[in-house]
Amino acid sequence: MNQILKKYIYPRLADAASLASLLGLIIVFCSEDYAVIVALITFCISLLILLIAGLIAINKIIIRNYPNEYKKISSFYNFQCDDGIHSTFETFRLIQCKRSLLTEIKYDFKWSGSIIPKISSENQRIEIISERDETGTTTSLIKFKKPLTYNETTVLHIKTENDDADNTALPYLSCKIDTPIDVIQFRILLAYKPDDYSKPAIISRKRINSDDEFQIIGSATFNQKYKQYFYISARPDAGYIYKIEWEK
Repeated sequence: MNQILKKYIYPRLADAASLASLLGLIIVFCSEDYAVIVALITFCISLLILLIAGLIAINKIIIRNYPNEYKKISSFYNFQCDDGIHSTFETFRLIQCKRSLLTEIKYDFKWSGSIIPKISSENQRIEIISERDETGTTTSLIKFKKPLTYNETTVLHIKTENDDADNTALPYLSCKIDTPIDVIQFRILLAYKPDDYSKPAIISRKRINSDDEFQIIGSATFNQKYKQYFYISARPDAGYIYKIEWEK
């Protein structure tokens, strides 16, 4: 804190004092009317300098305490496929802004099929930065309709419409938990499965940026009535990629 004050506030105070001294000298040679105007301008400029310095210092403190632009609170992932070919994926994420002002965030989406999905949002505007790379990742910007201020929360919504006509997509969902989060939830709806289908889905995880294989940590039973898998984890360990995988 003291270092930030010394670096961003004290120098601006010195600048304001220097400006006031210089203009004070000018006022001596001005008429009374002009002296009042010059003094008022000096005061306004000095106040503006201190305000800008204060905002910079506050922003530096926020960045030091929160390296990430926002805090992830909860994430919900829904996948629905009715015919085994066409599907939709939706994610709802509750986040809290950790910047003085936040207008957009980057979002990476990976689809294992060969046909590029359509991506949209009900709550935000989405702008594609780069189409799929060799890993199948599409990079986009999620732009808020109204900028977020510090500690303000919002729900991110991302939806993709997927086509697996050539049967190349892999049957799994995964998410990267790089910071602590309260809850993650997977819901997989597979209406095309036969009434007697009952094979469970596999829940696994691996370290982020690790070449290790995914390690199985659990399973999710198939609800035959609603034809779905459901898995929820409260406060999952950060630093892992979590995956739910089922039979296609």
